[in-house]
Amino acid sequence: MRAVLMGRPLSLYVGVRMDDSGCMDDTDGQLIEERETPRPRRRWVTKGAWVAALLCFFVCASWVVSGGVYVLDVAVGFLWVVVLGSAVVGFVLFGLKRWGAGLVCALGVGIGVWPLVAGRPMVVERGEIGDVVVTVGSLNMYPRNKSWRDDLDVLMRLGLDVVVIQEIPTEMNRVVSTEGYLDDTAMPYWVKRRWRRERVSPGLIVSRYPIELIEPAADDVMAEHQLMCVVDHPDKRFVVGLMHPLSPRSRDRWEAGNLAVESHCGQIARAMEMTGLPVILGVDLNAGAAQVRGRSMRSAGLHASKPIWPIRSGSFPADKGSVVRLQLDDVWRSEGVGVESWEMVDGGGSDHRGVVVRLILD
Repeated sequence: MRAVLMGRPLSLYVGVRMDDSGCMDDTDGQLIEERETPRPRRRWVTKGAWVAALLCFFVCASWVVSGGVYVLDVAVGFLWVVVLGSAVVGFVLFGLKRWGAGLVCALGVGIGVWPLVAGRPMVVERGEIGDVVVTVGSLNMYPRNKSWRDDLDVLMRLGLDVVVIQEIPTEMNRVVSTEGYLDDTAMPYWVKRRWRRERVSPGLIVSRYPIELIEPAADDVMAEHQLMCVVDHPDKRFVVGLMHPLSPRSRDRWEAGNLAVESHCGQIARAMEMTGLPVILGVDLNAGAAQVRGRSMRSAGLHASKPIWPIRSGSFPADKGSVVRLQLDDVWRSEGVGVESWEMVDGGGSDHRGVVVRLILD
């Protein structure tokens, strides 16, 4: 057996003889290939790629175990930022041909995307002739909003069938309740959620059509948080509700808000069973879709109306750039209610942006 020496600069030859032609005769020995050791920089790139991939994977998947952990659940509110950053990391890893690390990162992105898009329509639907379409608005008015009269007037001019208003200012609460402020408007029918200090913020459901209050179950310890009514629309009756759990500024408020959402979801199921009508909710969830409150809503068969495409920024805080705004506000709906259009509107003096949705009830 002969082997040519040229072209094997890193080979080590043991027990071989050279013949007169300059080649090796290894009949009495063997050829041992010495492998090229990776360069130190290449090793560090590989290690760094795996560290980045695993970090992206576990952070994107953190929502899976966040339900019982206060700090983790609050952090999941920014999951979309993590998912976006992880997607960029994944592209870089594939560009570096670190296929294994890239696949792990891509898997993490897929797990992180799921709670952000679950239950939402891909795009808005196109209604058909004969469909019953209602226009619903939702806005957190902000308790210290000095321009609430102008902001309410703007909402009234949008041609809404129903508007759900969370956190109404004290003066608005008073003039609507005692002075008939809405009596001569296009939307004279209303029901109110009472204020409970540090527990329940006041809110209103205002309608163009007559409404009938749905009383919560007498044994529900969270009944004071709930406000639902049947709207007597001339083409199709439907249920409208208000949901505004406490913001998670502390662990106690987070737990109380989570309990209120779960309780309200139970009452919604009860209302659907009692009436057989579609349900529409104006919601400031004080949480994103990936957090435990959003997951509770989906578990109850409710779906956010904001479409996946085109991508839009969030609703809070209204005065900040789109990158940091969170989608706390939306109109949620029961199974079978379609979305014909979805848009955000200026909240005026509020720190939230409002949502206006056209929904197909058939």
